[in-house]
Amino acid sequence: MNALQEKQLNILKYFIKVCEKHNLQYFLVGGSTLGAIRHKGFIPWDDDIDVGMPRKDYDKFVELQSEFEGTPYFIQTFKTDPCYIYNYGKLRDSSTTFIENTFKQHRINHGVWIDIFPIDGFSKEIKPRETFKKKINHIWWQVYLSYLPALRRKVHARTFFKDIALNIVAGLFYVFDIAHWRNKHVEKLVRKIPLEESVMAGNFFGFNMKREAMDSNIFREFIKVPFEDIEAYVPKDYDTYLRNLYGDYMKFPPADKQVGHHYNSGLSLEQGYEDYLKEHKI
Repeated sequence: MNALQEKQLNILKYFIKVCEKHNLQYFLVGGSTLGAIRHKGFIPWDDDIDVGMPRKDYDKFVELQSEFEGTPYFIQTFKTDPCYIYNYGKLRDSSTTFIENTFKQHRINHGVWIDIFPIDGFSKEIKPRETFKKKINHIWWQVYLSYLPALRRKVHARTFFKDIALNIVAGLFYVFDIAHWRNKHVEKLVRKIPLEESVMAGNFFGFNMKREAMDSNIFREFIKVPFEDIEAYVPKDYDTYLRNLYGDYMKFPPADKQVGHHYNSGLSLEQGYEDYLKEHKI
C-alpha cells in the first residue's frame, strides 16, 4: 500500500464509522470490490476507492456533514460544492491535494477522495443489458458536457480566437448555471425507478457503463471481507457481480494496463488544496 492509498484508506475508515453510527448500508463497488476479493485490499496499481450505497442510504449520508466537524473531511456533491459537476458524491480530505488534470480549472475542493455512488433501479422487469444503452449514453453525454467549464484558459496571441471562443463557452456554462441544470436533469432520470421496486439495478455512473445493469438482488445482501487492515462490505454474491463487470476477474490485465487512471496536475499528502493552489498559482 502506497502513501496515497493509505490516505484513501483513512477516509474509508471514517466513512465506515459514520455509516455504522447511522445504520447506513454501504459496500465496495467496482475495482475496490475486485481488489478486496483478488488482493484482500487495493489492486496494487489502483489510485482510488469506490463505494456504493442504496439510494435511500446515499441520500441520508450526503446530509451528514455535521458528522465531520473537527475533521478535514468534506462531503462533496453538486449541492455542497457549486462548481462540482458529478451526480455522485465524494468524501474529500481537505488537508491534502490531488488536482485531477480534467478539473484543473474547476474551483472545487481538490482534496484526496473516495467516490460514493448511489445505486438505483434500472428496470422493473428483466431486460437484456443492451436495452439500457440509450439511457446510459445519454447520461454520460451529460457528464461529458459538464467538462465544458474547464475550457477556461489564458488568452495567447497565437491561439487568440480559439482561446476567446472556449472562454465564452465556459463562461456561459457558469452564467446560466447550465452545469447544475444538467445535474437536475440527470437526477430525475436515475431516480425514476426506486431500487426497492426494481428487478434490475446498478450504478448509472459506473465506469463500466453498459455492464452496470444487473439483478437487483445483488444489491440487497452483503458480507464483510478483508480490505487491507479492516473489513468492509461487498455484495454477498460478489462472484456474479464481478463477472458481470469484468468477466474472468481473477485474471490479471496485461502489464501495460496495470496503471492508475487518475492523472494529476498537483499532488500533496501534507498540504491542503487551498494553500497548494495559492502557492503554485493554479
